[in-house]
Amino acid sequence: MMRLEMRDNIDKIVREMRGLSKSKVPIAAAKALTFTAERVQAAEKAELERVFDRPTRWTLSSVFKRSATTSRLFARVWVKDEASSGVPASKYLPVHIDGGNRPHKRFEKALIHYGLMPADMYAVPGRRARMDGNGNISRGQIVQILSALGAAERVSGFMANRTQRSRRRNRNAPDYFVGRPGNGTGPLGIWQRIGNGARPILIFVKRPTYRRRFDFYGVANRVAEAEFEPLFRRALAREMERG
Repeated sequence: MMRLEMRDNIDKIVREMRGLSKSKVPIAAAKALTFTAERVQAAEKAELERVFDRPTRWTLSSVFKRSATTSRLFARVWVKDEASSGVPASKYLPVHIDGGNRPHKRFEKALIHYGLMPADMYAVPGRRARMDGNGNISRGQIVQILSALGAAERVSGFMANRTQRSRRRNRNAPDYFVGRPGNGTGPLGIWQRIGNGARPILIFVKRPTYRRRFDFYGVANRVAEAEFEPLFRRALAREMERG
């Protein structure tokens, strides 16, 4: 969360201006802080579009602001930490803000729960995964995989397959399995059986480490430093004109 307070800037400008009605300062400051937060919010959205490949509308709308008031002379800009449905942005954006290791996604937790993926591994799209318009494996295919493998039986280690009953129930469903094709030489993951071969859908990898990509705090600081002072001066001048 970024808190915009700018007290030093406010005090400096107040000292510069003579004959200033002190009652006007909180009003102008609250307006300038709120306008600055709005510009920070817009800049953060632009930065998301710049650093991520086709971010979802959900991600772009995840940056919130809280306006300042005369009794609360600070504004806030933060990443949404709750969601009526889906995953809140605060669950997946921080790793791109601070770097480090990302937590397991919901479908990865399901794979671990059913014993289909080792608990210390993560799933990344294979070459034949169906991708959506935002560059992620499609939700439909994830649901299809979990449905197909939810009734999976453990065969040996993490080699698993759909049960014969499951196959009979839906003969047209893709035949997904967990394992290492090619007599154990292929990477461990979820594959789709096609004839005598297999397509890589999800590949299991060790914990991925992310570099910092989304400079949330840097963007906020740069915008605040550039925008607040002129906004405050204009707001203060307007309040003084009103008498």
